[in-house]
Amino acid sequence: MRRASTIALLLCLIALVQPPASLGARHDKWFEARSQNFVVVCNAGDKQARKTAVQFEQIRALFRKYLEIASEHPTPVITIMAAKDEGSMRDLLPEYWATKGHTHPAGIYFSALEQHEIALMLDAPGQNPYETVYHEYYHSLTIPYVPNLPVWLAEGLADFFGNSQVVGDKAYMGEPDDGLIYELRQNSLIPLNVLFNVDHSSPYYNESAKTSVFYAESWALVHYLMVGDKEARRPLLLAYLTALGQGATSEQAAEKSFGDLKQLQKALSRYIDGSQFYSLNAAAPAVPEADIKVRELSDAEAEAYLGAFQAIRHHPQEAEPLLQEAIQMDPNLAMAYEYLGVAQLFRGDRSAAFTSFSKAVSIDPKNALTRYFRAYLSVSQSGGLTGSDSQVEDDLRQAIAVDPNFTPPYGMLATYLAATGENLQDALKFAQKAVALEPGDSNSLLAYAQVLARMKKFDQAQTVAQIAQSAATNPGQRSNAASFLNYLQQMRTSESRSGQPNGGLSPGGPASRSANGDDATNTSRLGPEQHIVGVITQSSCTAGSPVIEVQNSSGARVVLHIAPGNALDITLSFDPPSGFSPCKLTGYRASASFTPDDASEGRGTLTALRVLGPSATNADDATAQIDEGKTSSSSDGAPSSANPTHGSPVEAEGQATDVTCNGNEMFVKVTTDKRQYTLHARNYGDLTYYDDHSGPNGKGFVPCTDLKGRTVSIIFILGEHRRWDGEIQSVEIEK
Repeated sequence: MRRASTIALLLCLIALVQPPASLGARHDKWFEARSQNFVVVCNAGDKQARKTAVQFEQIRALFRKYLEIASEHPTPVITIMAAKDEGSMRDLLPEYWATKGHTHPAGIYFSALEQHEIALMLDAPGQNPYETVYHEYYHSLTIPYVPNLPVWLAEGLADFFGNSQVVGDKAYMGEPDDGLIYELRQNSLIPLNVLFNVDHSSPYYNESAKTSVFYAESWALVHYLMVGDKEARRPLLLAYLTALGQGATSEQAAEKSFGDLKQLQKALSRYIDGSQFYSLNAAAPAVPEADIKVRELSDAEAEAYLGAFQAIRHHPQEAEPLLQEAIQMDPNLAMAYEYLGVAQLFRGDRSAAFTSFSKAVSIDPKNALTRYFRAYLSVSQSGGLTGSDSQVEDDLRQAIAVDPNFTPPYGMLATYLAATGENLQDALKFAQKAVALEPGDSNSLLAYAQVLARMKKFDQAQTVAQIAQSAATNPGQRSNAASFLNYLQQMRTSESRSGQPNGGLSPGGPASRSANGDDATNTSRLGPEQHIVGVITQSSCTAGSPVIEVQNSSGARVVLHIAPGNALDITLSFDPPSGFSPCKLTGYRASASFTPDDASEGRGTLTALRVLGPSATNADDATAQIDEGKTSSSSDGAPSSANPTHGSPVEAEGQATDVTCNGNEMFVKVTTDKRQYTLHARNYGDLTYYDDHSGPNGKGFVPCTDLKGRTVSIIFILGEHRRWDGEIQSVEIEK
């Protein structure tokens, strides 16, 4: 989720050694330095506070320059509490000094409620004492948008960019880490085929004896691919990412992009044992110090920041006394009530937390986070979103007005409005905005799926919920997605029993609703909207919105985008693989509805997209290969379109010589130049019918009677059924 605020704590860099001092606000002067994207709170003086703000603004600018996904999205304002010495660190983290021999951390990162993140960092000796903060800052910039990177790559990239420094007018990224290199030279490497399959449940990721080797090798491989051989290997890493986007598993993508993994392992070993590690160099981003405003904090404000740190690291028993003291000193300090509410929420006292958040709102009604949490507690105390509490709606709308880039209120407001059943178009708009802000956030995707289900768009709801399940980053999100999918199946069953099969779709042709809410069919129709069917040759996300290029069988290409602030209305005709993303559709066959751009031929605005599956091979070629025994499948059993087997998507082009319907079931015989295919549809009302011209495929088109005699191109899943050759996925009516 988009964090409304983030807190990082690190030890200020100072030239003079000072004796340990109490962190109590009355013993130190604390200064606040505010830049455009950071708030630094420091007890080492106003100059150091300003210097720290400049440094983090430079790192942010550097990351956004080299991380495409980071440059496309707004970032949260981060609060950095900067303590001045080890004594200050010990007072904040006493448990790390309580036991003799206990490691004194150089950096620790905390997160809470998916809205706050705290990094505590010590100015300890070493190459880059800020590395832990930069590592986690990289994650905060990327996880909301690309949550499903393989673990080795996510951690390797975070370590690569975490080892960044700005020195004078120069910036350095991917600097060699002597500790990681030493770790690798003292231990055996993890086999790459094992490394590529490590996930968050793997012992290599969780067991302390193996974690260091896993992180070190992940960093070394990323470093080799990014910098090694004078950056000649970087295209291999880009190819790997492309393969992942097309649905390959991590190991499949590695074999396809990197070639022989044993040879890559040998090359990596030589790289680690070598004597030279390079880094990426660039000019240091310019940050005018005059843009940073510095002021001295009151005792109450300083005490509130210290209490906030303890609250966010899940220490309510230490946080509450500090925050209560801050309130005694200044009863109108909204921040103290805000973090008191957080501490009380962690302690399990939701009623007290609701009171604290309400007090914070009354003092400062322009705080998006306290508005959101008050709404959240209202909902949780009432047992769910019932659409009956006007205060909930007002809080969520006010939170959005205050901070339009803060994602959670959009999703909650969408489900709140959907619960009433009376304002579904507004609900859809807010759900789409949540997904547009953070397309990789499971909670936003699930809110979108809930609205679609309420609109009885069951197919689309299932597609989005499956993507939400794939994007889940914790067990709670996975459980929520699984529960919703079960609930969705119950809704389908209930709707079918009520006499409205297929979510209310008529058997004359599948219907949907475009992104603006207008009734639409997946066929050509009157009006400015056009359609194209073909293979997606390029796909990417800009500001969280898919941009794709589709090429049809005639070679015509159209570049398609969606309107700013909207999410793509997408349905799938297949079960998506793990890690499937609507931003990575290259190589898939699709049917797109769009409104042409007036200013540019060959470009348009998407209104709906149905992804039919991986690009299909010709049915005649596929069946010939199977007859000759020339088939294979990938290591996980997934069909390969280049070398098809049963279960692969294939395409038959010819004449529909016979069409027979029995209830919702339909059989179509297609005669090609080489043979005849008998194809089956369990429910012809669920299929996609389309053409690229104004033809018979309008609202009155009935497949059972109007399809016979037409020249068609049919995508079907090749099967082994004795009565028919495959299961129909889509039907294109040709000129």
